[in-house]
Order: sequence, then C-alpha cells, then structure tokens
Amino acid sequence: MSVNLSLHNSKSELFSTTSKPNWYVVYTKPRHEFKVNERLTLMGLITYCPSISKVSQWSDRKKKIKTPALPSMILVYLKEKERDVVFDCPGVVRYMFSNKKIVIVPQNEVEILKNHLEGKNCLNSSISSLNIGDKLNIEQFQNRVGEIVKVTSSKIWVRIRSLNIKVRLDII
Repeated sequence: MSVNLSLHNSKSELFSTTSKPNWYVVYTKPRHEFKVNERLTLMGLITYCPSISKVSQWSDRKKKIKTPALPSMILVYLKEKERDVVFDCPGVVRYMFSNKKIVIVPQNEVEILKNHLEGKNCLNSSISSLNIGDKLNIEQFQNRVGEIVKVTSSKIWVRIRSLNIKVRLDII
C-alpha cells in the first residue's frame, strides 16, 4: 500500500497569487528604448519610456526629435512572478540591480517623473520676491525644502540638499 502525500504551503501560494505589480527598470541595448517599449506593449505589458523632445541642428536644417530621457532604460509594470517575460523581447538586456536586489521604483516617483516631463512641475504658490538663500517647499519632490541658488528673469535654480540635486524651475 502506498500513500501519496502532497504538502502545500498555503501562505506562499497566497502571496504569489495576490502579489501586486511594481515598476521595474529594464536595461535595453543602446538606442533600442522605443523599439523595446513598443514590443513589450504588443506583448501586453504596461511600460513607460520617458522621453523628451529636443531640437537638433544640422548644417542645412533643424529638426525636432524625440529622445529617451533615460538612455538605455525603460520602466515595466508587472508582478514579480512575471518578471522573466521581458526576456522574450529582443533588445532587453537585464533588470537594474542595487545591493544585489532588483530595483523597484515606487509609483509616486514614476508619477513625479511623468509630471516633470509633461511640464506639470510649476509651483502652485505666488512669490513676490525671490532672493538667493531663500527656502522653498518643492511640491513635486514631496514638499522637500530647497534653497534658491540662482535667479534670472525667467528661471530659478533650487538646491535640494536631501536629494543632492539642483532643480531648474521656470517662472511663468
């Protein structure tokens, strides 16, 4: 007489079936960002390839071209168990790692990036005078405090020490 016992770890099955999707950074071959983005979208995945438009000048003409804001990178929104699907797409190299773990980008940071690239990063407060050294709360960077380092007639440069960056804001 033989008895077949199968043990199931219901906790791990529950976790894998209810795991929520996350944003992951995928490295692509150089200059393949838009192609990989299109192919992954055709495969049914949610992707985001941040891009900017810039004017390139040649000797005989100027042309407005769309370039990736993150060279050789795109963002992919999927569940952890679906991560291997991206390697079915030609042009995908690997995921971005930090401390030997795949980087997960929080949803709010993706929204900040989208808003910035779409030009929705205006200050919602009115400021009567701007002086070097003044402090500002920058709403687009989770209300972090920034210090004004330069002011011109149409732009402000603000240093956000907590993020170790300088941000240029357009005055409207």
